Amino acid sequence: MLWAVIMAGGSGTRFWPESREKKPKQFLQIFGKKTLLEQTVRRLKGIIPNSRILVVTQEDQVSCVKKLLRLPSAHVIGEPIGRNTAPCSALAASVILKKDPEAVLAILPSDHCISKEGVFERAVKAAYGIAQKTHLPVTLGIRPTFPHTGYGYLEMDRLAGQYGGCAYYRLKRFHEKPSLKKAKLFLRSKRYLWNSGMFFWRADELLMAADRYLLGIARLIQKITAGNVKKGMHQFYAKLENISIDYGLMERMKGRILTIPVDLGWNDLGGWQGFADLCLKENPPERWKKDKQNNVWLGNVLSVESKGNIVKAEGRLVAMVGVENYAIIDSRDALLVCPKEQAESVRKIVQALKAKNLKQYL
Repeated sequence: MLWAVIMAGGSGTRFWPESREKKPKQFLQIFGKKTLLEQTVRRLKGIIPNSRILVVTQEDQVSCVKKLLRLPSAHVIGEPIGRNTAPCSALAASVILKKDPEAVLAILPSDHCISKEGVFERAVKAAYGIAQKTHLPVTLGIRPTFPHTGYGYLEMDRLAGQYGGCAYYRLKRFHEKPSLKKAKLFLRSKRYLWNSGMFFWRADELLMAADRYLLGIARLIQKITAGNVKKGMHQFYAKLENISIDYGLMERMKGRILTIPVDLGWNDLGGWQGFADLCLKENPPERWKKDKQNNVWLGNVLSVESKGNIVKAEGRLVAMVGVENYAIIDSRDALLVCPKEQAESVRKIVQALKAKNLKQYL
């Protein structure tokens, strides 16, 4: 009954200039020798066999995914155009339900970092069991360690039960990325969790929710999966509403969602600042270094009276003096320089490149 759906269709623009259209974030070896996508699948070893893993990715990345993960062709679906996580999840549920009418899905992002893999395994097994038992969606909520303003939050309600050594709660509501003042209040209350974007749901229940709240998507997904899926994707997928599973389904199901609070050593590696912060907390990946001035770097870097920076040098020397809290990423054909606190806005550069038709840098 246990299946995994890996969502690998994102572009990861906040890691520009390392991430590009032909090599988005999930295909980068950011934190170790393996790509983030490979690490995501490896974490499921011992829980889910490859025969029950489905990956939804960009159409032009299908062959790369098959090669990386050694999955059967039918288990890698290519999106001709991105339509966010609600259509992706409904599509996967429909495809899998035809194979297994009792399927319970783990819907997982492909580009997060999790250091406490034993805790992750226990939480996944518990979430599967709870979703099967209750017929309700279950999400993993990350216990916040500081008032992060770049994550969405989950507000817990009352305790709903225990399963597999994990307590689970009713979810009161979702909250968008907060201001710093509100994030501090969330942290102090201990009733709020970071939204990890990891969901566990019976495939049949997910599709019933789509029928109720996203009828247009549900009807098009039925058409796509009624015959040849690849042909149906080209015929109907672009017509699907572009909406996340949070907005499209979860926020409309108040009181009927469960959450498991966990500490997974989790980081969504949203951009260069998130990567640098993780390197300062954990041992940095192979070849990356850090110093007592909280600089994190890779390559030929010279630092003088500088602190709190993340620097990647592609080949030539990158020298800095008197520089504080900057991201300096020197790639083969582009150089990024920005304050670390503005690293979340790197996607604006990608938007500007598109506007100026500078396709060679995308």
